[in-house]
Amino acid sequence: MNWRHTACVVRMGLAFGLIIPVRAGWGAPEPSRPGPVAVQSRMDGLVMAALKNKGVMPSDRCSDEVFVRRVFLDVIGTLPTSDEVRHFLADPDPGKRSRLIDNLLERDEFSAYWGLKWGDLLRIKAEFPSNLWPNAVQAYDRWIRESLRQNKPYDCFVRELLTSSGSNFRSPPSNFYRAFQGRTPRQIADNVALLFMGLRLDKADFSDDQILGFSAFFAKIGYKGTDEWKEEIVFFNPAGCLTNTVTGNVVIPKTPDGRVFKLSPDQDPRVAFADWLTASANPWFARSIVNRVWYWLLGRGLVHEPDDMRTSNPAWSPELLGYLEKELVDRKFDLKHIYRLIQN
Repeated sequence: MNWRHTACVVRMGLAFGLIIPVRAGWGAPEPSRPGPVAVQSRMDGLVMAALKNKGVMPSDRCSDEVFVRRVFLDVIGTLPTSDEVRHFLADPDPGKRSRLIDNLLERDEFSAYWGLKWGDLLRIKAEFPSNLWPNAVQAYDRWIRESLRQNKPYDCFVRELLTSSGSNFRSPPSNFYRAFQGRTPRQIADNVALLFMGLRLDKADFSDDQILGFSAFFAKIGYKGTDEWKEEIVFFNPAGCLTNTVTGNVVIPKTPDGRVFKLSPDQDPRVAFADWLTASANPWFARSIVNRVWYWLLGRGLVHEPDDMRTSNPAWSPELLGYLEKELVDRKFDLKHIYRLIQN
């Protein structure tokens, strides 16, 4: 029986739920043997310590056959080809798993697959409810995928979104402010907190005064149409302001940790907010995204849900979350470094 015949029989058997033994003499490599997990990194140690503390026995190290399928699906969202599987299984190098992870992170499919993840998060949709329209969706999607392909530092990626202005057709990041169903300062603040801080403002440990100050950073965003069908301009409007409905006073932008920004009328408060948010010492920014990446890869966040990082919803392993946060900051917000750490 040649290998083509064997492959056909195996596919038929799988289709009918049968288990078909394949002899090594037919050209298939011997299955790798799973074994106990060895602690090889700081992250391994933190995971093992958390499991031990909770009385959970870790499973054995997965086989090469299982690993190659999982890592392809996790990193680029597709199964490996039969040739890719054979090549990986036949490789005797003990470092082949790490090398495969590195190779997958550089493939074009990585930016395409994770562009879909970000597309869901940023609500990239032509029609209802986002109504970005096809031209804007195409431009926005290409910008995100190119950012991922370049491995743009995460702080730069978010800064470009938060400070964006211009045509939704010609300045792709400006679609960030158009995808929200509501465009009031509070509604924009709700979305920004959810996306980049992992917080639901209605459940966060913030007072009404703190939420008002946070919302004021987005009070000077303006929108206007053009003669081109479905085109819209997002712009900085110096005359914009947020008024406290109780006191009647104009609300001064203030971050949730109490920092007040007294800005001149010609200063865009979004820039000041982006400076504060993306600073390495920010208590929410890096922590939120490493938790989200963990959630994307493993199906459950270290803090779960990943957009509910309030004090009363602690992490499964605070030490592990803190470690990943520090790694991201130390590596200048290189998100691929976090993917690589978790995958390894």
